[in-house]
Amino acid sequence: MHEPGPGRPPPKLFRLEDVLRLTGFGFYFGTCILIGTGAGVWLDGRLHTKPWLLLAGLLAGSILGFYGMYVMLKPYLQRNHPGAKKRG
Repeated sequence: MHEPGPGRPPPKLFRLEDVLRLTGFGFYFGTCILIGTGAGVWLDGRLHTKPWLLLAGLLAGSILGFYGMYVMLKPYLQRNHPGAKKRG
């Protein structure tokens, strides 16, 4: 672990709230990909279009996951931005 030196602030420790929020983001992203891929596999089996709907579902799940994470992380990133106004 790096020791703080002169002019270097000590490392910040994560709060439990932050750790749980980041874990939730990971689960959200993974769930979006799994649902999109699962729907693609199911539709491929029903419509005999292998592997096109699988790939479309994977792409749609990835896009939805990234967009959802962007929306959820936006307030968190703005709060920690150096130029953000401080409360209090």
